[in-house]
Amino acid sequence: MSIDCILFDLDGTLLDTSYDFAYALNQTCRDFNSPPLRYQDLRKIVSQGGQAMTQLAFPTLSGEELEARKQHFLNIYFENIDHHAHVFSGLESGLQRLAEQQIPWGIVTNKPTWLTEKLLQSITFPSEPHSVICGDTLQVNKPNPEPLLLAAKQCDVDAKNCLYIGDHRRDIEAGNNAGMQTAGAMFGYLTDDDYDNPWPTELFFETPYEISQYFQQIYPTYSNLR
Repeated sequence: MSIDCILFDLDGTLLDTSYDFAYALNQTCRDFNSPPLRYQDLRKIVSQGGQAMTQLAFPTLSGEELEARKQHFLNIYFENIDHHAHVFSGLESGLQRLAEQQIPWGIVTNKPTWLTEKLLQSITFPSEPHSVICGDTLQVNKPNPEPLLLAAKQCDVDAKNCLYIGDHRRDIEAGNNAGMQTAGAMFGYLTDDDYDNPWPTELFFETPYEISQYFQQIYPTYSNLR
């Protein structure tokens, strides 16, 4: 099948946001007199969301107390969201190829809108995404296929002709559920379990540069696709 549209997960696939998350969470630890976390430990679970990151920092908390810490953490993250966030090194040329060939692309993330919009304001892409679907855009989120199907509709492309790239099992499941082609970003925020239990896809990228190389192949310079 042809690939007429590229959809990305955000954190750990399109953008490296781990350093700003690490700063915000460790600042939260300091604010509540808890020991800081190692960056290597935090990085593995960034794609699992704010709840998982807060639980890692405060393993004995639950309920309203944990929720309060999470909000404290996310408020610090919001204020520092663009200090180190950047497009993964090696992916820039791939995004440039999408722009040159006028290939529609988009973002489907479980990150809430208030954080996503602030983050994307600080990032300049070679071409603007045709669709940005956040975790609260609909009443459901990944692995439900509806966010991906909405992104395909906004990009004016059939779902079966979209490639969704993500760094979490739920990304692959969501893409499969939507009838899309899928690929694993194995350079992202993966746990040991992700390596022990293969994802249900046949396409994997070990580095961001491999994504760029793949785009060079499927969208050659003199392509007449668009």
